[in-house]
Amino acid sequence: MGRLFWKFFLSIWLAQAAAVLAISSGIWLKGCHEARKTGSVDASPATGFQLDSAAATLEHGGRDALRALLRKTAYRPLFAIDQDNHDVLDRALNPAVVEQARQLMRQDEHFPAVRRVTTAGGQTYLLFMPRMAREPGAGPMRGPPPPPDWQPRPVHFPVMPMLYAMIASLVSAALLAWHFAKPIRSLRMAFESASTGDLEPRVGVAMGRRHDELADLGRDFDRMAARLQSLMDGQRRLLHDVSHEMRSPLARLQAAIGLARQRPERIESSLERIERESVRIDELVGELLTLSRLDAGVVGDMSREINIGEVVAEVVDDARFEADAQDKKVGLQDNCMATVRGNAELLHRAFENVVRNALKYTGKGGHVDVKVALEEASPHVLVTICDQGPGVPEQEMPLIFEPFYRGDSARSKTGGHGLGLAIAKRTVEAHRGSIRAMNLDSRGLCVQIRLPILGAAKRQETSQRH
Repeated sequence: MGRLFWKFFLSIWLAQAAAVLAISSGIWLKGCHEARKTGSVDASPATGFQLDSAAATLEHGGRDALRALLRKTAYRPLFAIDQDNHDVLDRALNPAVVEQARQLMRQDEHFPAVRRVTTAGGQTYLLFMPRMAREPGAGPMRGPPPPPDWQPRPVHFPVMPMLYAMIASLVSAALLAWHFAKPIRSLRMAFESASTGDLEPRVGVAMGRRHDELADLGRDFDRMAARLQSLMDGQRRLLHDVSHEMRSPLARLQAAIGLARQRPERIESSLERIERESVRIDELVGELLTLSRLDAGVVGDMSREINIGEVVAEVVDDARFEADAQDKKVGLQDNCMATVRGNAELLHRAFENVVRNALKYTGKGGHVDVKVALEEASPHVLVTICDQGPGVPEQEMPLIFEPFYRGDSARSKTGGHGLGLAIAKRTVEAHRGSIRAMNLDSRGLCVQIRLPILGAAKRQETSQRH
């Protein structure tokens, strides 16, 4: 068992033991209080009736009649004391109680809890009833009269009940401590594995059917471990893809340099090749830096108000310049001038990446359709870019927004590094939006970018603060 188990166990058990001790002490003190009452005269209303009956019996029937009555009385004894402090039934009694009864009679001849009776023979008797201690919660005293040597029963501390309660609290404390310590021990082992780089262990199964905060913590750890594992796998793939993408232009650079040295007359064409490969490497490095900044959450100033229609129109104008040279068309349907909050440069690059990607896959004579419109059911603006390319296989659809992912058809038909859609996805998510792709029924791929307009963005920021 770990240290946390013993902390839980001792704290719970000590708390329960303190409660048991307090309850037992309360019961004992109450019993002692009742025992103290036993050494005094009973002045309750019911006592007066019994004293009147006994006094009348003694006065009219004499000592023998009283003795017969007292032998038949209830469990609570009634004492009749003569001048020599002897009880008519020869029962032993605490002298302090007898003295208290005589003192009460001297103070008040008509005190309702004490009677003085003088018989026809001239003997005087003092009649009274002492208080009797009861067990806590006991009902009225019933049964045969007490023996002649009756004395109040001593009150003992409830050792055995307290011992049984301690054993029960010990078992319950152990079970509670185990209940709380077991999932925490599983979490600790999972964290130890994660610290060594092993993110495979999951603690959700060890939690069983728990539905408390510890189970929620275990599920949160599982999600964290899965996310970290995904990021680490992505980092490994990214490193592999970067090295692969850099190797090809570097190899062509080395070949161009070697060719320039071997054939000086073709140095001009070699320099052009070197320049093209340098530009490709520079573009790749720039895209990698942009992607890493977006992954790290470094998105710059996101407080500007941006007219999304104007940004998309600028991107379309630039794309038309490239499309005209390739015998392609880019159309724009701009039915709104919605305003969003964010970074205009990042949004411009995201739209540009998607539009240029669509332009690459569209064949000669084809066209790319771009549409900006407000959603009817929610305060969002929807930017749709559709091409007339070959589309994407359904099994590859979730992967097209991953860095360096390019389908087989893309590798054979187009250039690029496979980072454009990944940058677009991270940019849109940084603006609290969403992006998705779908194949058209006819032919081509359609990418939809959904962004919250200014009012919706303010509400999202307010809800996140609260």
